[in-house]
Amino acid sequence: MQGALHALPVQAVAATPASLAALTGANILVFDRRTGALKAALDARIDACPGAPPSPGVQSAVFPRLCAFSPSGQHLAVASDDKILRVWHIDAIEYGREVLFQRLAKRAGTLQWISSADGDEVVVADKFGDVWSFVVGAAPTNNIADAADEAEASLRPRLGHVSMVTCLAFLTNSDASEPSTVVSCDRDEHIRLSRWGARRAAHVVEQYLLGSRSCVGAITTVPADRAAHAHLCSSDRPVLISSDGGACLRVWCSEGPKYRLHATVHLDAAKLASYVHVDVATERRRERAASNLALQGAFDPSAPEPDHKRRKRAEEEESEVATPANGVSLVIQHLELFAADGSDWMLVRVEGAEAVFVVPLSALAHDTTNVDVQVCHVGAPVLQTALVCAPSESPELWLCCDDRPTMGTGPALRKWVWQQGAFTACTLDVPEPLSELVHGAPVTQEGDVPTPDTGTTLVAVPRTPRALAPLATLSKLCLYSQVMTWPKPPQANPDGSPFTSLFLHQRTESVARDMVERFQSGKRAAGRAKNQASIQQQFGTA
Repeated sequence: MQGALHALPVQAVAATPASLAALTGANILVFDRRTGALKAALDARIDACPGAPPSPGVQSAVFPRLCAFSPSGQHLAVASDDKILRVWHIDAIEYGREVLFQRLAKRAGTLQWISSADGDEVVVADKFGDVWSFVVGAAPTNNIADAADEAEASLRPRLGHVSMVTCLAFLTNSDASEPSTVVSCDRDEHIRLSRWGARRAAHVVEQYLLGSRSCVGAITTVPADRAAHAHLCSSDRPVLISSDGGACLRVWCSEGPKYRLHATVHLDAAKLASYVHVDVATERRRERAASNLALQGAFDPSAPEPDHKRRKRAEEEESEVATPANGVSLVIQHLELFAADGSDWMLVRVEGAEAVFVVPLSALAHDTTNVDVQVCHVGAPVLQTALVCAPSESPELWLCCDDRPTMGTGPALRKWVWQQGAFTACTLDVPEPLSELVHGAPVTQEGDVPTPDTGTTLVAVPRTPRALAPLATLSKLCLYSQVMTWPKPPQANPDGSPFTSLFLHQRTESVARDMVERFQSGKRAAGRAKNQASIQQQFGTA
């Protein structure tokens, strides 16, 4: 439909028992979770030039990407593409009334809250590999731009990796009021345990967890009592569960002062891959189209790539993303523990999958291959999830999905409730404006709303509660960055056939390790092996 405006997808969601937050490229929306009433709405901007600094005197966020509620539920943090972290009190969500307005050196990649002795503290890992933390005050900041400039001048990261940090977790002693250890994971197979405590001494590395053979895209902690109940291991310290690539989970248990690998569990990779229909090469072309301001029209993912582009991509094969023979790249991007029906379960989210997956925690107690997963089929690529486990209520799962044309069907925001041992889709009878997210917003003719600025391709038309944009804008939004940046380049077998982590589930751990050691080659692999040997010599085998 020429000239039609479509609703922007909801690419991020966060929830507490009281509130629900949703982000689009041009909206920051907060609802009452139980009634669906709109509590706050802010317009954001999608600039024609991604990453451009905001215009003078304009405070609105530029493409908000991440959001998270504090443990107390009193604060909402939002990180956007303009490299600014904004934190509001839940009752005062308005530009200029932030309780924290912090400029970051790089765009945020992960956003997480912890409780500290001084109050709520927000922890951010950026795309460069540095980790920062900020204690949030209770009152709005005066002269936010001046305060941000002063804070930026004295800003120092808590810790840093030489690779992109993908996820964080915190370990807290039973007698401590704040975390004693921060666990940071990166794209290059590293899991690092660093000291935290009252002094935030994260420069002190306590241990490396070695053994991962691919990107560590997600990590979560399991309290010691719940781990013992699921027969994972018996210890007085929490258990760590990390992902290794796209179909493998590793369980780390404490043995004395150190953590050791307890079990390696390979999920049913073929089953996971059957729900992933996002093509890495297409998403890479979509991202390039967004940065090409000369391309005014819509990006057509079905159009063949020009011959010279294909030749250039073949020449740069070493820098391309790893994709198995069937064209599917698996990346586990989120793990979350929840309790239901008297047992503990693990929620697994795979980048670009049209479903989320659930695994009993007890299934991770021993080395296992080809573990079956419970599937919650959504019908559209899941961008993010928010799990709410309120007292005396069944677990509630909110999902935001990619409902752009050709990407998926159905509403952008969906609610699933745990019933009889599985998540079940819930039909909501909610008032406006939440119904636009739950039931989908209609396509609108361009004449019905203000027209976008001429000469720009990525400027949305603001309209609360869900902004509209031309199809050219929607077609060039890249919402699957993990599947493009996290997987490692594939290693080739001697016969030329591809060797990727998708097929590791069919082999034992010892065979997989032997294959990787035999077939990895080149200076980078040699340097990694040398570094791992040095770490083992200094800190012992992990």
